[in-house]
Amino acid sequence: MADAFVSFAVQKLGDFLIQQISLITSLRDEVTWLRNELRFIQSFLKDAELKQCVDHRVQQWVLEINTIANDAVAILETYSFEAGKGVSCLKACACIYRKEKKFYNVAEEIQSLKQRIIDISRKRETYGITNINSNAGEGPSNQVRTLRRTTSYVDDQDYIFVGLQDVVQTLLSELLKAAPR
Repeated sequence: MADAFVSFAVQKLGDFLIQQISLITSLRDEVTWLRNELRFIQSFLKDAELKQCVDHRVQQWVLEINTIANDAVAILETYSFEAGKGVSCLKACACIYRKEKKFYNVAEEIQSLKQRIIDISRKRETYGITNINSNAGEGPSNQVRTLRRTTSYVDDQDYIFVGLQDVVQTLLSELLKAAPR
């Protein structure tokens, strides 16, 4: 009878430990996904900050993305804190249920964050916020840069120097001639 009880307890403990390992492994994958997502959000926000001065929809969208990023950082800090707690073996066995619940809560928060990211992506399409990265440079600083940019007139010489094509050709040949060193 005692043998059956011990065998049952060992079986239940084994199942519980397998469940714990599965939870921790899936949580580790979720945290890795969240870190990668934060990297993409960070690079996107660098480009979008320039455009938010012009478009208020983009400004609101960037604000929501910043909120998601802050929540993600809080989740990662919670995970790091909980995963980094070093406890004795006896205390770990006694408190394994509490730790599982905390890890489960972190996993739930990550799933909630994933849903918010999907929702914010839907809002981008719904409200017509498009091509933020391709137009990210549109702003006062980029306009100044465009005005300061020099233009080469070599290709347009026929239109600019009317009647002076021979002189222009001679000057260009002298300028482009390789100087002996």
